[in-house]
Amino acid sequence: MGNFKNLLLDTWRVILFPSGSAASNIQIYFFMGFFLIFSTEALSLNPVFVGIIMTVMRLLDGITDPIVGSMIDRTQTRIGKFTPFLLIGSILLSISLYMIIVIPFYIPQQYHYVWVISWYAIWMIGYTCMTTVNKSALSIVTRNPKHRPISGITGGLFSVGIQLIIFSAIVPTLQESGGMSSQEGWMKVFLLILDLHLLLFILGLFSIVGVDKPQFYMDIKASTKMKVKDYFEVIKENRALRMLLVAASTDKLASTVTSASTVYFYIYVVKNLDLLPFVKAVSTPVAFIGVFIAGGIAIRLGVKKTFVLGAWGSVVVTAILIIFRPFEDDPFVKIVFIVLLALNLLFRRLNDQNVNPMIADIIDYHTYKTGKFIPGTVGATFTFVEKMISSLGSTIIGIALGAAGYVAGAEPTTALFWTVFVLYLVLPLLSDIVSILAMKFYPIDNDMYKKMYSKQTVIKS
Repeated sequence: MGNFKNLLLDTWRVILFPSGSAASNIQIYFFMGFFLIFSTEALSLNPVFVGIIMTVMRLLDGITDPIVGSMIDRTQTRIGKFTPFLLIGSILLSISLYMIIVIPFYIPQQYHYVWVISWYAIWMIGYTCMTTVNKSALSIVTRNPKHRPISGITGGLFSVGIQLIIFSAIVPTLQESGGMSSQEGWMKVFLLILDLHLLLFILGLFSIVGVDKPQFYMDIKASTKMKVKDYFEVIKENRALRMLLVAASTDKLASTVTSASTVYFYIYVVKNLDLLPFVKAVSTPVAFIGVFIAGGIAIRLGVKKTFVLGAWGSVVVTAILIIFRPFEDDPFVKIVFIVLLALNLLFRRLNDQNVNPMIADIIDYHTYKTGKFIPGTVGATFTFVEKMISSLGSTIIGIALGAAGYVAGAEPTTALFWTVFVLYLVLPLLSDIVSILAMKFYPIDNDMYKKMYSKQTVIKS
């Protein structure tokens, strides 16, 4: 009876844990998809400069990851190792979002750059605190690798739901409130994002407080003093980490560019912005189904094979979109377009939602190879490198749009068509090919699981 109760609690913790990640993701998805639009349309900032700002802040976010990761590994408080950083992160995110979205409408135009940059930097520190925990704490939430894909399932559900809200609710809200420059519209968007963030944060906090205690950490002494060179050693010693970094970082770079160019894609390539909410509404049920398909495949075949399968599926669908370009204003063509986008979203679930379970495996793999249990450091090393690479996305967007002649309210041109086309479709195709190649050298498979858990501490429920 006791074992069944522990198993039930373990399952519920795994199910709820991704809500903490979703709490920070709903804000980063907003920034990736709408910060450039908000800055240029509502605040009249230069798009190239905004792209550079986003890149610099992403770099700041990456630089602070190892610092926060090392702090997590050295932290022992009455409320745990990870919990304090979740609390600090949520507070900073909430305050900064208000300062960035609401307050600029009440201060003079000449102060907008300094104000937005300053609060964006504070926002990034809060985001780092939350994401470092979300990348590393699954290793203590469950030690059972068969349970970790369950976290991927619920994480996928949260991710799909968040993207549905972001792209199906925000655009109509702004349009109904006066357009992309409407103060009233952006206030409504702020309240929507904040409410969802707080709800998801509370759920995530409940999932971790019960296990954020020393008795749930592995009985292996962690290395508590980390220097800069030690992070390079972590990468050098851990081939699984290196390969996932290559695959996930290129995917994240493409995802950053795609998210930021989504609205532009429907304006300048599809030439029908009203189609965006409809596409998201239709394709989302497919993505929800894909979450369970991806989770079931991961539990049965393992996260590595599932990741590769998703990348191959995305390659095929994206190639069809590139070759045939079904963007005409024809009912049948629209159906084909929506079906292809829905399939692409389904395949992306297979790799996107399995990254965090793979990081938990990599933390255990590092312990197996080195004898050191340093979840914060390994998780922070992953996020540091991933963010360094994906930070280029904002600059790519800003420079590309600037070179194509984009200004606020720009009319469609051939240059804008092909620029956005490459950003939205070609770059993701290339990233999927890189992911497939990297996974050929990823060492954690079923045989490695047996070696890891025969040598390490017995899997705990």
